[in-house]
Amino acid sequence: SYRKFIQNIDREAFENAGEAERLAIEAMGARPAYRAPELPKPEGPGREWTMADVLALASDKPLKGRNFKNGEKMFAATRCIVCHRFNGDGGATGPDLTQAAGRFSLKDMCESILDPSKIVSDQYKATIVETSGGKVYTGRVVSDTPDSLTMSIDQEDATKLAKIAKADIESQSLSPVSLMPKDLLKPLNENEVLDLLAYILARGNPGDAMFRK
Repeated sequence: SYRKFIQNIDREAFENAGEAERLAIEAMGARPAYRAPELPKPEGPGREWTMADVLALASDKPLKGRNFKNGEKMFAATRCIVCHRFNGDGGATGPDLTQAAGRFSLKDMCESILDPSKIVSDQYKATIVETSGGKVYTGRVVSDTPDSLTMSIDQEDATKLAKIAKADIESQSLSPVSLMPKDLLKPLNENEVLDLLAYILARGNPGDAMFRK
């Protein structure tokens, strides 16, 4: 029972830590980094989704009678779960999306998925560092000391770090390009897109009205 108490303390401390702190905890090895299980594949066929397409789809087929399990599956199939925590599960390199529905409208959410570089919060902007030796690193800073900068350089693996001596840094700037890849919806068909949107908007609650038949 003592081990279980310790595990619960660890879990609760991690859950209540800030998003930048969770990334640093995993990156520094204080807690095992998230490893996604084998990810499912969407059925498709996909298409080149645009903002107009998705908003028109959500208007023509309102988010009612959606499939919760399929939405959960699409959250994994689009690799969202690799970088984002949702309902206590997922990676720590991106923001926790559990409460995204409380902060964003459907339009804002679609825009952040389809055009992730349009608006990037300062908290999640990538840093570009070029060294005097000609090496270029892009990622999120997890530790900044007087002597060195440590960066997480793989969005899907928090343990891949680059430690750069401050004396070797030639230039350092924030990237205007999001670390989040584009075209995440491209492999999905209409129902898969709608189920994914409903899953996120419902904050992972299978009892939400959007899933009632």
